[in-house]
Amino acid sequence: MLDYKDYIYAIYQYKSFSKAAKMLHVSQPWLSTAVKKTEMELQLSLFDRSTSPVSLTEAGRYYIEQIKKINAIEEEMRRAFEQMHERSGIPLRIGSSMYFCTYVLPSLLRDYQELHPETSLTFVEGHTGQLIKKMYDHELDLIIEVENIDDSRIVTLPWQSEELILAVPESCPINSELSEHCFSFDEFLQRGSGAQDKPPVSLSRFRDEGFILLNSENDLHQRSLSMCKNAGFEPKVNLMLSQLMTAYYLVCEGQGITFLRSTIPCHVAPTKSIVFYLIDDPLARRDTYVSYLKQDVTESSLNVIDFIMDRKNWNG
Repeated sequence: MLDYKDYIYAIYQYKSFSKAAKMLHVSQPWLSTAVKKTEMELQLSLFDRSTSPVSLTEAGRYYIEQIKKINAIEEEMRRAFEQMHERSGIPLRIGSSMYFCTYVLPSLLRDYQELHPETSLTFVEGHTGQLIKKMYDHELDLIIEVENIDDSRIVTLPWQSEELILAVPESCPINSELSEHCFSFDEFLQRGSGAQDKPPVSLSRFRDEGFILLNSENDLHQRSLSMCKNAGFEPKVNLMLSQLMTAYYLVCEGQGITFLRSTIPCHVAPTKSIVFYLIDDPLARRDTYVSYLKQDVTESSLNVIDFIMDRKNWNG
């Protein structure tokens, strides 16, 4: 009598045989036959088909109540087995951008792995939409990204804020006009020491330059356009890319200017081919978030989250 419980539950949810069939990717006649088989086995009708929308009979209400209990037990079992797997060393999967997966997370979580050798961390690259889908498909445990995910099923915690800077080829003529704002590579690494402090620059000074932007799937795309708009111009786009590090190296080759995370110079070899500017726009500072699926959170996930939150000022 429980062979078709998911199908019957779908009809109850959508109050329609046709809508349930569409969501289940089956034909309506097949779905009706499946329900009739169950009703014949029970010798009772589960749905009152004379009402619109279709409603439950007394037997149908009892059936659905029991299905809810069965589903709750199955969910409890699934989570219990996941936690057993976690304690057995099943990888904890963290999704983020290529930059974070390559340069930030391995060093950030090195100490955690030493404290919890039973946990094997796996880093998965992707843009936010891809990572959210993987989380819903139970392929990810955590997401660390710059977007505050607005979904009641997901818990999103603010971690730390980061600064965006402008990267310009050293050979670009405009640098000679902006020496009071311009950081060499070494100066940028030493900024904050007092002697190296320089004021931010207005993006309007770069209205005639060619920009390298990330594609529209990246938060930095719209943020870049908005900062240029705030400065009174629409950027001339030389290239659209999917990876921030590719944009960095193309700036080094003189292919255009771009917006970067301010921590990138900490992770690459020093070079004289690029200079940096602080940006005079509030959008040049953005928050980074740690997110997880509320119903799937495990003890290992919570341990990693606590570890990350204790390092709010960590800069790699």
